Amino acid sequence: MPALYRTIVPRLRKSLVAHGLAGTLRRSFVAPIRLLREYLDAKAVYSPRSRDPFDLAHDVETSQRIHQSDLRVDSSNWAHGVGYWPCPETVVRQALAALPICHEQFTFVDLGSGKGRVLLMASDYPFARIIGVEYAPELNEASMENLRRYRSESQKCRNIEAVCQDMTMFELPDTPLVVFLYNPATEAVMRIVAGNIMNAALECLREIWVIYVTPAYDVFERDLCFGPSPVHLRKAKETSQYAIYTIAT
Repeated sequence: MPALYRTIVPRLRKSLVAHGLAGTLRRSFVAPIRLLREYLDAKAVYSPRSRDPFDLAHDVETSQRIHQSDLRVDSSNWAHGVGYWPCPETVVRQALAALPICHEQFTFVDLGSGKGRVLLMASDYPFARIIGVEYAPELNEASMENLRRYRSESQKCRNIEAVCQDMTMFELPDTPLVVFLYNPATEAVMRIVAGNIMNAALECLREIWVIYVTPAYDVFERDLCFGPSPVHLRKAKETSQYAIYTIAT
């Protein structure tokens, strides 16, 4: 379980605040057993599975799940990340089809792009550029391999890039944007990402669309107006599986 200290240290600090030294010591005796049980239960969910129809059709590998503790990540946000879980193909296609945009003018950015499945599906549209941002090196390497192997008669964009970087540090391009998020991190990181998107809109006024699949946190629901700028955020579409927001001027 690589970088386990990144999860243990925050828990110890929280326990010291909540239970004091004596309480923390008592809990420390049973903590290893509980953590092991949690890890084994989670690993069962991430057990090997057969390649799904998307992978078989395009000779790629995007369906195998990976537990967060098995990722080698050199980032302080490791404890806020989640394991790799492929976004359902039908959800991605429905969300992309709902965008009322001229794709040739937009850069598509997937923050937390994993093995690149969403990048490949987005390439069915004539985006000017497609960028995947992934902080786990092994997932980013898998994404680059999938980009090399992918073949599809419906592919319209081949200007695709996979970037290995913490999404909170990624500088969004100064172009009209479609930002895709498949619930890639905890609320703390998602709030930073939402702030970065709003700051990008303030620094360079342009059209921005955000697709948030499995929207677990209301990071785009609060503070909709930012200062005196005419930039604002509104929800354009919502289903049981995703929400689409737009930033317009």
